[in-house]
Formats: sequence, structure tokens, C-alpha cells
Amino acid sequence: MDGLDRRRLLGLLTGAGVAGLTGALSGCTTTPDDSPKSAVRIGLLTPQTGANKAIGVDLEIGFKLYLQLHGSVLDGHPVEIITEDEGDTPKSGLDALKRLHEKQVLAVVGVANPDLLPHVRDTVEAAKIPLLATHTAPAKMPSAIHIWRTAFLSDEPAKAVASYLRRRVMGKVALVGIDNAATGELMDAFISEYGSGANDPISVPTNTKASTAAYAQYADQAANRNPGAIFCNLPTSHIGPFMAALTEAGYKGAVYAPGVSSEGPALEQLGKNAMGLYTAMQYSADLSNLSNHTFSSEFQAQHQRTPTAYAVASYDAAAVLDQALTLAGSSVPTPDKINQSLGNVGQIISPRGNWQFTQGRAPQQKWYLRRVAMDGPIPSNVLISDLATLGA
Repeated sequence: MDGLDRRRLLGLLTGAGVAGLTGALSGCTTTPDDSPKSAVRIGLLTPQTGANKAIGVDLEIGFKLYLQLHGSVLDGHPVEIITEDEGDTPKSGLDALKRLHEKQVLAVVGVANPDLLPHVRDTVEAAKIPLLATHTAPAKMPSAIHIWRTAFLSDEPAKAVASYLRRRVMGKVALVGIDNAATGELMDAFISEYGSGANDPISVPTNTKASTAAYAQYADQAANRNPGAIFCNLPTSHIGPFMAALTEAGYKGAVYAPGVSSEGPALEQLGKNAMGLYTAMQYSADLSNLSNHTFSSEFQAQHQRTPTAYAVASYDAAAVLDQALTLAGSSVPTPDKINQSLGNVGQIISPRGNWQFTQGRAPQQKWYLRRVAMDGPIPSNVLISDLATLGA
């Protein structure tokens, strides 16, 4: 077993089962193979320009950090990373994906724009090259054999909060959101999970200004319902003014929002009026597990800031590919072999806590409640508790 480190042993245990491990150990002790493995080419599809550029930076950091911590190889295969700029639109993202396919990558990791996934679905299926999407994925997108999600589905933040509040709030929950499709999906998910105690959503026009005065009428509507809690889906820059208006309206309860509202650069944009906001996310930098201690300390040492859920999802995509290559057991892996193996990787040992793919190729994982608070001179997402396990 000298050639099996703890990470590979765990990967074999969770991905191949005990019977598979027995065979693997037998192979290691009787017919060791120290011959070098072929290099693999992985495509990184991330926005290097546009509104999602900061997310793209963390997606790239997360994937490369996994490689740094694992000898720059995946299952012993040296890795060549090919990057393409996803850009700001579905068209630019599709064009970039096609360029990666032309360069004969083994798999593609990335995608920061949730609207891109439905746009590229048919292209991915035709190319038969697996895509590991590392940011929000549309919950209603039809399933695809070659698309795997390592972050979360778009309706899950609302489900996680609703599940938590259903067990703790006696009475009504007020729902407030900007008038768009994403809000509609979140509010439908919240109502479905919470039940009749959720009020009809208060809709905020998209042209509403980010000011306390502009949000006064919506805050008054919410406060007048005497809710036990409020769940909102608003642009990050609007949450502080909304919470200030709620205070002026006399509301003293808690306000909840999806985790992206306070993740990464968004945390700095919230402002002092949003202190105390509760958010739902599938990762918190405060999580106490060995994988997160390693990941978080290395991330902070290299980048002098708190790691994000975006980086974790990309870090885990590398871990998934590592295990898939192990299971494929080929000196010259192919996209088809990798895609078949992805369904058998079992539990992923992750900074977010262990998780695994569902039959729908999305994570079954824990969600966490965080609270925005000052950590000295800077705002921080402070871990409060577990919310729910979704994806079962």
C-alpha cells in the first residue's frame, strides 16, 4: 500500500466500494506499474471579462489550488489547462466552449453565467465531452448526460431557508423580490417548501433605485404583514437600503437572502445597513473539517482574503475528475470513459463537507446559515448553523 496515499484510498473506498478496493490493493502489491501516465488536457471556461469576472477568478483559483495541493497531477496524469474566456453573454460562452472542444480537451470545468448552461446543453451532448458546471445551475434545465453540477441548483437557497424557518417561525413569512425570473423561481420554491405560511411575494420593479426612500413602500408592505421572518431576493446593492427601510417601518425581525448576496465581492457591496443579514450557502469558510482547514489556510495564504463557495465548487470539480480518472483505470483516458466514471465517484471529501452526486448529476449536500457581521474592520459571513440537506 506504499503507493496509496490517504486521499486515493478514500477515493477508492467511496467511488469503487470495498470489493473494488480489494482488487486495487491486490494490483498494487503484485503488479506495480510505475510507468509515467499520459498528460490530460482540461478546459477551463470562465469569464475573464464582464460582470462575472470576479467569480471567474475564483473558479480558476479553486481548480488550480487543488492541483497545487496534489502534485499538479490528477490520478498521476500531468494536467495541461486550456483556458477560454466565457465572456458576458450566452453567445460568447458558447463560442468559447466550441474552441475548447476543438482543442480536444478531456473535460471542461467552469461556467459562471447560469443562463449559459441551457444555451450550450445540446453542444455539450453532441460533443460528448463532460462539462462540470461550477456555479449556480438552472433547476428547471432538462437533464443532460454530459453535464454535471458541482455547486448547486438555482432554487435551493430558497428551499434551504424555507426548510429552516418552517421548523422555527410561528406564523407568516414575508417574501420580497425584484421582478425577474430568478425571483419567481426562488419564491415558488420557498412557498412549496414552507407551505401556506408564506405570503404572496411583494414584487419590486426592476427600475427601483437602491435607496431607503425608494424601498420604503415595499418595507411598509412587508412589515404590515407582521411576519416572523422575511426572505428577499434583491440585487446586493439594494439589500442595505431595504433593511434600513424595514427598520424605519418598525420591523425588528430577521432578514434572509440567497448566499450569493454576500459571497465574495458582494460582501463588500452590502454596506453597513445590511449588517445582520442571514444568508444560505452550501459553504462557509468557518467550517471545521480537515479538508477545509487545508483549503482555507492555503487560499488565504496565497490571496490574503477569505475563500468563497465559487472556489470550493471548482476545487471539488478537480477532486471529482481525480477520482473519475482513478476509476477509469486507463493510461490514455477518453471523455467517454471519464463521463461514465463520474457517476461512480461516490462521496467527495470537500471543504464544504462530504457530498455526492444525485441521479440528476447535482450535489446532495448540506446547506449552512451564515450571518453578515463585522470581523474587525471588514465584513464577514459568520457561520451560525446547518440549514438542511438538499438533493436527496
